[in-house]
Amino acid sequence: MTIRRSLFSLLLLPPLLLLHACGTSRDGATSGPAPSITSFTVTPSTTNAGRTVQLNWAVTGATRLLVLPGSIDVSGQTSTSFVVPAGTTRLALQASNSSGTTTVPANLRAYDWTGTAASLNAAIGSGSGQVSGYSFGLFDRTGPLFAQAGGDIPADQLVLLASATKLPSVLAILTMVDRGEIALDTPVGQYLALDPTFDWPTDKGLITMRMLLAHTSGLPGLDDAAQPACITDETGVSLRECAQRIARVDLASAPGAAFNYGGIDFQVAGYIATLIANQNWQDFFQSRLAGPLGLSRFTYGDPATVINPRIAGGGASIASEYGEFLRLLLNDGLFNGTRVLSSAMVAQVLTDQTVGLRTIYTPFPLGRRIDYPGYGLGVFLSAPRKHPGSNGPEWSDPGLFGTMPWLDVALGYGAVLLLQADIVNGTETGLDIWDDLRPGIITQLTLPAT
Repeated sequence: MTIRRSLFSLLLLPPLLLLHACGTSRDGATSGPAPSITSFTVTPSTTNAGRTVQLNWAVTGATRLLVLPGSIDVSGQTSTSFVVPAGTTRLALQASNSSGTTTVPANLRAYDWTGTAASLNAAIGSGSGQVSGYSFGLFDRTGPLFAQAGGDIPADQLVLLASATKLPSVLAILTMVDRGEIALDTPVGQYLALDPTFDWPTDKGLITMRMLLAHTSGLPGLDDAAQPACITDETGVSLRECAQRIARVDLASAPGAAFNYGGIDFQVAGYIATLIANQNWQDFFQSRLAGPLGLSRFTYGDPATVINPRIAGGGASIASEYGEFLRLLLNDGLFNGTRVLSSAMVAQVLTDQTVGLRTIYTPFPLGRRIDYPGYGLGVFLSAPRKHPGSNGPEWSDPGLFGTMPWLDVALGYGAVLLLQADIVNGTETGLDIWDDLRPGIITQLTLPAT
């Protein structure tokens, strides 16, 4: 009875209403519901103006798709690229058919680095904690985010890195581990034996490449008077001869027992690399790292005159090129899609090698040593309280003249601040400027698109 009454009611409807109720248009075509948009995403939703982001969507029932603003027709597609404008942009996907239109919004935000620029410029001057010039670069995994130079250091000027040289040197040496030429935990005497006239005393028989690169070898550190003077003589003695002089000094601690920051352990590591590769250090570095990363300015000096390059402190770079070392780590050893270093070696660099060891010497000013409690291979670990807003870990390779390269693994960014501050307060000046820059950078990288 109910079905019959329903049919009878339909028959009483005016003809046009009956056609609409049955989903049939006046010309006889069948119409359905308005389109459905089940997802519309922007990846990434925050990035630099001028970069390209990816818009993806899932839509059913649409005969026409538009991306707004601009009425970009993307009918028949499931994604498109979009160039990021400045500021915050409200995008929308509009799907339509003969039955109606459905619109779903999404926000896209461009980073604003004006605060970072202002903090950098505030560092220029002659007051306490100020410098006469700087060059700065900020990077994420895909490339540069922001760059600025000021004062008497133009962006294309080579700047002495001092101890910020350690990270690039480590990365070059670790390519040898990837190739099976050395092992991190094999006593290095096995490799030095390739030079039959090199004397490696028995008290150093347990020293490994890992210990040399983590400053846990037991060799004297920067605060020890026993450091051979050859460490600073780049032109009057060979790398081999300097390594030999280092081999003859007394140990400051048992191998693997303590962290003792310095440079002579890297000098031995550098000589081993050149011995196995049968190249001078500059050619070795070029073939293993600078070449694959496309670097043309980074240098340890002309090998025609610099025959004892300082492996731990003799590099010079511009900010844009140093940033490529940081990107290599952020991309887990890949550079522009090419494998330069294995993910296992990247993990070694970014693993604290000093857990449970006592510290003999660290280069930070006394009141700040607690802020950098660990050391990987060529990099210091920051205490979590130094980077609120990020889960970290954060790693850095500070230099004596104030140069500060650092990277944040969780946020996927790296930065390098090149300075030539005075030798007494340089490190502390660099740390102060870094501390001023960090909060604004983290804020930009973590603000939502809305």
